[in-house]
Formats: sequence, structure tokens, C-alpha cells
Amino acid sequence: MPPEHRAAHLLDMARAYALTGDLKRAGRALLDAERTAPGEVHDRPAVRDLVAMVARSPAAPGALARLAGC
Repeated sequence: MPPEHRAAHLLDMARAYALTGDLKRAGRALLDAERTAPGEVHDRPAVRDLVAMVARSPAAPGALARLAGC
């Protein structure tokens, strides 16, 4: 599977985790997506909004704050 498709799957998972209130897993999925295909995360406004929302949570992984600044 191409990296962009893997990242899209991870972003879908991040949205699902966020919608169910599991912001720790949402953050991990976002970080995994960024490592897999950075452009899929950095270049999409909806994903940047999701990153910012999840990064505000105390449950979010610490590395997500760096990603929120991109």
C-alpha cells in the first residue's frame, strides 16, 4: 500500500479516536501518519485543525505539540 494511503487510513483512525474521546490514541495515530507521509498531515487544513484540537488535550502525546506548530 502506498504511504499516502497508509497515512489516510491513520488519519481516519485519528478522527475516529478523537470523536470517541480517546485523544491519546488520536495523537499517536496523527504522529504515525506524519511519519508515514508528512505531506498528508502538513498540507491538509482539516488535519491541521484536528492536530490542534488533539494537541490541546493533556492526554495527547508530548510530540504532538511540535506537530501542531507546523
